Parts: sequence; C-alpha cells; structure tokens
Amino acid sequence: MKSSRNPNKSLWLVLLALMLAFVFETAAWWWASQTPRASSLQGPIWLGLGAALCGLAAAVLLWRQLRTATRATRRARQLLASSLDTLDVGLEIWDEHDRLVLYNKKINLIYKGFHTPADIGQTFEALMRAKLKRQAIPAAIGCEQEWLAQRLASRGTHKAHTLKELTRNQWVNFYETRTSEGYLVAAWVDVTELVLKGKVLEANNQRLAQQTAMDGLTGLANRRRFDEALTVEWQRAARGGTPLSLLMVDIDHFKNYNDNYGHLAGDQCLRRVSSVLSRCVRRAGELVARYGGEEFVLLLPGADMAHACEIAQMCLDLMQQECVAHAASPTSVYVTLSIGVACALPDAMLDDPASLVNAADAAMYRAKSSGRAHYEVADQADWEIDDNTPRTQPSSLS
Repeated sequence: MKSSRNPNKSLWLVLLALMLAFVFETAAWWWASQTPRASSLQGPIWLGLGAALCGLAAAVLLWRQLRTATRATRRARQLLASSLDTLDVGLEIWDEHDRLVLYNKKINLIYKGFHTPADIGQTFEALMRAKLKRQAIPAAIGCEQEWLAQRLASRGTHKAHTLKELTRNQWVNFYETRTSEGYLVAAWVDVTELVLKGKVLEANNQRLAQQTAMDGLTGLANRRRFDEALTVEWQRAARGGTPLSLLMVDIDHFKNYNDNYGHLAGDQCLRRVSSVLSRCVRRAGELVARYGGEEFVLLLPGADMAHACEIAQMCLDLMQQECVAHAASPTSVYVTLSIGVACALPDAMLDDPASLVNAADAAMYRAKSSGRAHYEVADQADWEIDDNTPRTQPSSLS
C-alpha cells in the first residue's frame, strides 16, 4: 500500500538498485581485468552476485509498481463504469478510431439488447452492420445501406439534440460530441413520457379547437368558424377572380314550434334541419354553419348564382321530404325554410365580406315577407340597403 501511496519513493528505490547493480558490475569487471590469476577472482564473483541481486531487486520493485498501477487502473475503470451506470442517461464512449470503449447499463434499458460486452473494441461501422443484419434498427429496415451511409456521414455532428423514435411510442433525444483527444461521447435521453404527454396535450388542443369552432347542439360549424371561413374564401375568390355565394336560411315560425312542442323538440328540429342542410353541400370548401338560434348559412366557394339557386332549391326539397310536423305553422303542416341567396365576385381591396352576408340576409327577409317556404335572390337594392332597412337578426343560441 505504501508504494501505491508513494510511487516516487518506489521509483527512487528502483533507480538506486539499478545504480548499485551498475557499480557492482563495473567494479567486478575492473577487478577481474586487473587480476590475471584465476585463484584471485573470488572478489569479482561476489561483486557480480551483488550486481545480480540489485538487478533482481529492481525487477521486483518494478513488477510490484506495475501490479499496483494495473490494480489502480482497474479500480478507476470500475469506478468510472459504476458511476456511469448510476446516470439516468444512456452513454457510449468511442475512441479516436471509432472503436467502442465503454457503455453504461442505461443504454440497454432504453434500447434493449443494443450493446453486449463483446462489442467493446469493435468499430461503429462493424457494430451497425451487425445490427442492420439482424434488423435491430426499425428505422433502417428496407433501406439499410442508405441509412448506414447517412449515419456514417453524420457521425459526430449531432451536437444539438435529435429526437428519434426507437420503437413504436418510444422516443429519445440523441446527442454526440467529441473530446479534445478525438474521443466521441454519445448520450441517449429517454423522453418517451414527455413526448406522449405532448401528444396528449396536442390532441386535447385540437379537440378544444374543434369544440370552439363547432356548435354544440347541431355539430355544425359555429358563427366564429363561419366568420373565419368567409374571410379566407373571400380573399381566395378575390385572388382567383372566382364567384362566392352565400345562402342565409331561416326556419319558418320556429317560435311557434317551440311554444307548441317544447324546447327539447325544438332542439331535435334544429338537428334535423342541420342534417338536411349538410346533405346539400358536396364540393370541397363548402361550409354549413349555425348562424343564430334558428338561422343557418351555407358558404359556397366557386358557386355562381345558378348553382347557388340549385342548392337553395335542394334545401327546400329535402326539407319537404323530411316531413317534420309543425301544427302551429300558418304556412304549412310541416317545417319549412325561407332562404336568401347572394352571389358576388369579391374584390379584396374595395369590398367587405360582410356585404355578402347583408345581401343574403335582406333577400331572406324578403322571402319571409312574401309568403315563406321559398328562396329569394339578392338584387341590387339588397346590396345597397341602409341601417333603417328591416333586417333579420340572428337569435341568441342560448
């Protein structure tokens, strides 16, 4: 133990033994050269034996010093390995020739069976080829050579973390950095829990976004979603020079329906009307939304007036086929609709999207005033209405 605590002392003893051996050997040689008689060689022989004993002592001291150093190195390596095993991060250490020097237990907990003791001393490329051969890397299955070439080219460049999916729903952040000696240290941090929580949060946000854009009673888009879509489609139509049509739909005598059948039946009626209107939109971008209490809108991008009128008539016909009884209606024994139709060629700089809504609303009011259960087309006067013109107002959804 003293030699391990005082390595310099052991070295001095080795040097002293070597010096004594040299001195004894030199003295023995000089003595023998000065004495011609064989009977007088006893002194040189003893000096030679002394030199041999000093050399043997030096060899023993060196052997003990080497053994002590080997044990210290082994203990240091074991301490390093056990220390790395306590980390909650998977680690790999590669030498300047890209040969595996050390790895900790966590890496095999993150990526089961990724390394074995036999991997120590092998090159990264050799290990990757073996893993690819047994399909131990899911991301490389089917494109092994391309994956390996790309991985070798990017070796040692992942200083910023790279998110990787090891297996289904198992995620790690991966880092690589080189030391000043040319060694490469790779770190694997298991972030599966964080990623899964992030996905749950993202799904909740998407669900919340859908809920804020959806009418809870009918499942249609709500007023907020309609306003957003109208602005987007208006600008798109202005850029493309295409028409944009809007249908404003009102359930005739809906207050009478609620008074006669009750609010629960009124809610069911709203759902049936929303189902009918949903069947009338078929093209991409077309939108049905609940605008007010018993009012709905159909936004028809790219539809000219003729097509918009076809859709309005389809709404009336399908609603008639639905045969929803309405004993309190002075117009019909079934639920009917009044519809206003407006069509425009938008100008993003001069016109306001609200003008399309105003025109369709005015046309719908005219349909209600002229007998209900039909549609009216917005004319020039409907685009130029002032604040004193009688208008329908969206009822409260509550």
